[in-house]
Amino acid sequence: MSRTGDAPETRSAALARYGILDTAPEAAFEDVVRLASMLLEMPVSLVSLVESDRQWFKARIGFDRAETTLAESICAHAVQQDGLFVIPDTTRDPRTANNPLVTGTPHVRFYAGMPLHAPEGTALGTLCVLDVKPRELTEAQAFILRTLAGQVMTELNLRRALRERRASDRHNAAIIESAIDYGIITLDLTGLVTSWNVGAERILGWTEAEIVGRPAELFFAEEDRLRGLAEHEMRVARELGRANDERWHVRKDGTRFWAMGEMMALKDEDGSHIGYLKILRDRTAQRQAEDALIKQTTLLQTVTDHLSEAVIRLTRDDVVTFANPAAEAMLGWPNGSLIGRNLHDTAHHHHADGRPYPRETCEVVRSLKSGEALRERETTFFRQDGTPIDVVTNNAPIIEDGLVQGAVLTLTDITERKAAGARLSRSEERLALALNASGMIGTWDWDLREDVIYADANFARIYTVDPERAALGAPLADYIRNFHPDDMGRFQAELDRLFAGAREFACEYRIVQPDGSHRWVIARGSLVRAADGTPLRFPGASVDITERKRAEERQAALVELGERLRESQDPAEIAFVAAEIAGRTLGLTRAAYGTLDPSGVYLDVIRDWTLPGVASLVGRHRYDDYGSYLPELRQGRDVVIADVEQDPRTAGYPEGFRALDVRTVINLPLMERGQLVAVFCLHDSKRRDWTPDILDFVRNVVDRTRAAVARLRAEEQQELVNRELSHRMKNLLAMVQSIATQTMRTAVDVDTAKEVLAGRLIALGQAHDLLMGGALGSTLIGPVVRGALKLHEDQAGRFRLDGPDLEIGAKPALSLALMLHELATNAAKYGALSQETGHVSIRWEVRDEAGEPHLALSWTEVGGPPVTKPARKGFGSRFIERGLAGQVGGTIALDFPPDGVTCAIAAPLSAFQADS
Repeated sequence: MSRTGDAPETRSAALARYGILDTAPEAAFEDVVRLASMLLEMPVSLVSLVESDRQWFKARIGFDRAETTLAESICAHAVQQDGLFVIPDTTRDPRTANNPLVTGTPHVRFYAGMPLHAPEGTALGTLCVLDVKPRELTEAQAFILRTLAGQVMTELNLRRALRERRASDRHNAAIIESAIDYGIITLDLTGLVTSWNVGAERILGWTEAEIVGRPAELFFAEEDRLRGLAEHEMRVARELGRANDERWHVRKDGTRFWAMGEMMALKDEDGSHIGYLKILRDRTAQRQAEDALIKQTTLLQTVTDHLSEAVIRLTRDDVVTFANPAAEAMLGWPNGSLIGRNLHDTAHHHHADGRPYPRETCEVVRSLKSGEALRERETTFFRQDGTPIDVVTNNAPIIEDGLVQGAVLTLTDITERKAAGARLSRSEERLALALNASGMIGTWDWDLREDVIYADANFARIYTVDPERAALGAPLADYIRNFHPDDMGRFQAELDRLFAGAREFACEYRIVQPDGSHRWVIARGSLVRAADGTPLRFPGASVDITERKRAEERQAALVELGERLRESQDPAEIAFVAAEIAGRTLGLTRAAYGTLDPSGVYLDVIRDWTLPGVASLVGRHRYDDYGSYLPELRQGRDVVIADVEQDPRTAGYPEGFRALDVRTVINLPLMERGQLVAVFCLHDSKRRDWTPDILDFVRNVVDRTRAAVARLRAEEQQELVNRELSHRMKNLLAMVQSIATQTMRTAVDVDTAKEVLAGRLIALGQAHDLLMGGALGSTLIGPVVRGALKLHEDQAGRFRLDGPDLEIGAKPALSLALMLHELATNAAKYGALSQETGHVSIRWEVRDEAGEPHLALSWTEVGGPPVTKPARKGFGSRFIERGLAGQVGGTIALDFPPDGVTCAIAAPLSAFQADS
C-alpha cells in the first residue's frame, strides 16, 4: 500500500538520532543480509538507509558499492510504502525501467524491499533483496523478509537507546562537574570511592585519580574513624534513605574543615542497592564566625559578672545611709565619710561640662520620691577631687509598710570601659557590618579628626590603593581619585545628606580599574558622634556588586533588544541592532552578523557595530585566513577563544587578527536544517575570559535575532502566499467564465451544454488538485504536462506534445505544472487557445551542455490573434519567469513575437530531478 511518505529532512533527522550512517560493518546486520540471501535464494541482499541525496548500505551481500545516488535507488520508492514493496520485473515498471542499475550492471530484474520504520513512524530505509531475473515472491518468502526487517529495526532501536543513554550519562556528569561548591562523591557498597567531582577536588584536595578505589573514611576526622562513623552513615543511609551530618573533616594536607554533609543510598533501575552518594559543603567560615560570636558573648558575660559595682543606700531625701568600699573607692572618699551626706550635693550636682544640675531635674532624686526604679541610666558623677567619672546607674526602691522609704543605688564605673570602647569600636563596628552583610569584601574607618581612612586589603584592592598604605591610614583623595566621574556627584550628595543628620550612608558607584574597566560597589556606613553630636568617625563596608550590575545590564539589554527587534522590518537592521546591543553591553570593540556565501568558505558582513575609531569588519572574509575553526561552526558548535595568540586554532594566523586589532573572539553559528548559514561575531582588543553567564547572554541575543529574522521571512512568505492565492482565485474564476462561454458557444442545446459544462468543471477541479497537491517523490514529466493542460483541451489537437518520458522531482514538477497552467490560462484568454483553430506546441528534450545533461522545454503558440507585447508585466508573467527558475535555476525566456507567444526553459537535468 502506498503511503504519503516522509520528507527527506525528517528522515535525515531520524537517521541522525541513530548515529548509524557511515559506520563500520557490524556482525548483527551482516548476519541478517546473509540469512535473507540464503533463505530467499537471492544473489543480492542489502540493509539500505535512504538519505536526502543518497542511499547507503549498512550491510550488503552480492553488491560491490557501499552507496548509490537517489537516481539509482529503488529503495527510495520502497520507503514511500507502508508494507512490503515488490517489483516482479523492473523493466516493465515505469519507476525502474530507466534505472541505471536495471539498464546497466548489475542488470537488476527483481526487487523486494521491506521498509524499516522508526518508532515515530519515519521510514529510515529498507531490508531488500534483488535478483537478475524476473520472479515472484511467495508468502513464506514475504514472511521471512518482514521478520528479518523487524530484526534489523530491533538492532537499530537498541543502538539508538544505548546512544541516548550515553548522551544522558554525559549530561548528568557535566552537571555534577559544574557543582564546584559541593563535593559530590560516589561510593561502592564497601565504602570505596568510585567517582569524585571537581568540587570534591577543590574542597578536599585529592584529585579523582588519587582517591578512586580508596576508602571514604580517609577524609573523616581521626576520632570519627575510631568511632566507625563512615560505616554508621552508610548503614543509616541504607536503612532510612539518607544520613545527614555536620562536623569536622580532613583535607589531603591534613588541615581540618567544618562541613555539612549528606549521604544517600544509590539504587539501580530495579531498586537494587548499588552504592552511596556523599555530598559535602565547606561551612568552615560560617562555623568560625559562630565560634567567634560565642566567644565574644562569653567574654562579655564574664566581664559583666566580675564588674566592681558601687552599692549605696539612700533615704527619700537622697541622704547616704550605706556605701560599700567599692562606692567609696569609686567616688574617692575615705572609709565611712560618705555616710550622712546628700549624694546629689556631694557627687552629682552638675554636668561634666560644669553646667548646674538642679535637684528637681535629677532623675535619681525624682525616682526616690516617686518610688520608680531606674534601669541602666548613664550619667556623670564626680569624685571628691572633682574628677568626673562615667557611670551606669540602677535604682531599686525600698518599700516598707507600703511607703517608699528610700532606694538602693548601684553605680558601675564605665569610664575606662568607655575609653576602651572608643578604641575598640572601630573593629567591633566593622566586624558587625562584615557579619551582617552578605558578600561584604571590604571595610573602612574614616577618622574625621585626623582626616585619614583606615581600610583592609580587600577595600584597598577595589579602590586600587596600596594595601600597606591603606592599613596605616591614607587620605580620602587616594580613594576618590579613581571614582567614575559620572558618579562623583551622587556620592558627594549622599555624603552631604549623612553629615546633615541622616542615620545611614548608602550609595552605589563605580571605581575605575587600571585596565580601564570599572567595578560597581555599594557602600554602607554610619557616623559615630560625640555626646554633643560632633562627627568623630565614619566606619563602613563596601560590597562588590559588579556581577549583579552586569547581570542587570544584560537583562536590560535583552529587554531593549526585544523592543527594537519588534520594530525592525529589515534583516540587515535586525542584525545591526543585535550586534550593537551585544557589543555595547559587553564593552567590546566590535560586534557583527555575517552570512556564509554559497561556497561556505567566506563570511559576508554587510554592516557591523564598533567603538569609535575601531576598524569596520564590513566586507568579505575568508575563514581560512583567521584559523582552523570553521569545521566546528559547520557542526553547529560555538567557538569561544579567550586569546587568539594562545589558542591552537588561531595562534598560527596572527596577521588577520592584528590587522583588525582583535585579541579575543566569539563566533556563534546560526544553523538552518543542519547547515551553517550565518555567524554572530564578537571581538575585543584585549584578552578576556568568557564566563558562562556572558555566553548565555550572547546565545540569548543570537536566539532572539534568529527568531526575528525568521519572523520576517515568515511574514514575507505569508504575503507571497496570499498574493498567489488571490491571483489563483481570479484566474480560476476567469477559467470558469471562459469554460462556460466556450461551452455555450458550441453547444447545440441546453442539455448538451449542461453535460459538457459539468465535465469541464470536473476537469478543472482535478487540475486544481494536481496544482495544489504537491505530492512527494518523483513523477514522469509527460503526465505532469498533460495534467496541467487538460482543462484547456476543449477539442482534440489543442496541445501537441513531443518529448521523452523521464522522471522529475515533486517540487520541480509542481512548479512546471503551475508555469504551464499560467501559460495556458493566458493563451485561453488572449492567445492561441482563444481561437477555435489555434493550438500550442510543447516540446522537451535532454541535451548536453558543457558536459552536463540539461532539460530544454519550449512552448509555442500557433494560430492565435496577432500578439502585442504587454506594456507591463502582471503577476502571472512574473510568476512564469521566476517561479520555476527559483526552483531549478537555469534560464526561462518569455517572448511575444506577432505570430504567437513563445517560452523557452533550460536547466540542469539534476535540478529537475531533485526531490527538494
